[in-house]
Amino acid sequence: WACSVCEFNNLEGVAHCSLCLTPRDTYLIEANDSVTTFRHGQVSLQPPLVPRPVMNTLFYLHSVLPEDLNPRQRSARMRRQWTRAIDADGAVTWACHFTNAPCSTSSHVVQVLKPTSDDSSSVELSWLPLHALAGQDMTVLGETLPTTTWTYLVELAALPFSVKFAWFLHQAASLVLPQNIKVKCSRDRLLPDAVDTLLGLDGPMRCSSLRFEFQGEVGRDAGGLQREWYMCAAEAFLACGLFAVANRDDNSYFINVDATHALQSSSLAHLQVSEAFRAAGRFVGRALLDGQMLTCPLNPILFKVLLGTPLTLDDVESLDRSVYKSLVYLLTHEDVDALTLTFSVSEPMPSSGHYSIVDLIPNGQDIAVTDANKRDYVDRMVRYLLFDRVQTELLALVQGVYDIIPRELLLPFDHKELELLLCGLTDIDVVDWETNTTLSSDLIGTSLVHWFWDIVRAMSQVDRAKLLQYTTGCSRVPVQGFKGLTSYDGKISRFALRGVAYFAGAYPRVHTCFNRIDLPRYPTKVLLEDAIKTLLLSNATGFTIE
Repeated sequence: WACSVCEFNNLEGVAHCSLCLTPRDTYLIEANDSVTTFRHGQVSLQPPLVPRPVMNTLFYLHSVLPEDLNPRQRSARMRRQWTRAIDADGAVTWACHFTNAPCSTSSHVVQVLKPTSDDSSSVELSWLPLHALAGQDMTVLGETLPTTTWTYLVELAALPFSVKFAWFLHQAASLVLPQNIKVKCSRDRLLPDAVDTLLGLDGPMRCSSLRFEFQGEVGRDAGGLQREWYMCAAEAFLACGLFAVANRDDNSYFINVDATHALQSSSLAHLQVSEAFRAAGRFVGRALLDGQMLTCPLNPILFKVLLGTPLTLDDVESLDRSVYKSLVYLLTHEDVDALTLTFSVSEPMPSSGHYSIVDLIPNGQDIAVTDANKRDYVDRMVRYLLFDRVQTELLALVQGVYDIIPRELLLPFDHKELELLLCGLTDIDVVDWETNTTLSSDLIGTSLVHWFWDIVRAMSQVDRAKLLQYTTGCSRVPVQGFKGLTSYDGKISRFALRGVAYFAGAYPRVHTCFNRIDLPRYPTKVLLEDAIKTLLLSNATGFTIE
């Protein structure tokens, strides 16, 4: 079934949308707005490419308006805003299907400008107005693709996510080289070791299979260590100061505007900020290539930039809802002179506790915002918030991702699908978990299995995630659900419970490489519950116990 809010195609037995958690019985009421297309410097309005069907809302228990959506629903709905199409002349065009801001503003794309000389240091990231582009057949890397390739990718983009995901897995598997690279890392130096490894991958070796070994630990990597390395490295990248929480509604991370200073007091102090972000980009690329789910809630703007999706005032909402509302207020009200605004912005610098005044135009501090120039002010604020202040870091991040992943592989996905591809499902469905669990013969039909699932159902999402982390090496669920759990070789390896002999003081033993728990055959539910609680109170990382 298709979610009414974000139009994501969900499995038939799922009660809530996997992308935005909207209940199945909810219907979004909105008008069939005209579609704005951009081609060869011209802007035109057309009827909807695919009109939303007129549906009898009596069949739905709940109906909602766009303004009533929660932050997660609003973010997911934005995946429908922009789509690529091939026009009658065979040209690639962007089509805008709706806008949230009551006053339309300009649309821009972020694109790499190729150097005019052999000096690679002259590569820049540019903020380009969509309506002024001569052609829209360029990727975010500033490279064109053949018309036949674009036609295929645009057709693929219109298919359900499950089809695109299967295509991506096939393509990614063909990229991985058979030879293994053994990576030795210390938990005390996990982030600098990870960065050195990522930046040290050259040429074809960037797609070699990676196998990990933690110093001083007995674990051997058959998949579990790799998953744990990705989880720990993701947490370290988010904690080192390169990124900062930008939106408290969804706790998503955007590039830290003070990242250069933050880096100096981190374990990556020996690196330039561009090197650190290139390593972060390669980390994201490797995670996509290896099919690893990351606890890495990046802001939607970063995913849009990676895909080359147009950016507008609407995107400011995902960064800072208060600032978004303020900019909309300026556009919808008169006499803005009374607000005494100027073409400048005060940027907080957390490291120093002070504010930095940045001019949006030359001498901006001395130029007042008026009714006559407020649209220009809003456009420049959008550019500053989404691009100017993080331009260098964005370029390095984009380059890092595409050092690993070919440009064509991500183009069929929208930004929320890319997030799903990288981060997996955050909501742990116990019914799906139980359905896709295999049991040893001695556990089939026993009370012990019923007790286990009763205990899991009673857990909070946080404790379920921790239990999943213990048993699989990752706290996220694959995009296919629990039926998509794999072992080190990429083959399906479903969650498993195996019965073992019970003795006083026995605890469950986990095998993360095989997604398995060896479960002592406890005589009572209380003993099983106590054992699982003790397990959750201990450290979920490390491979020091056989």
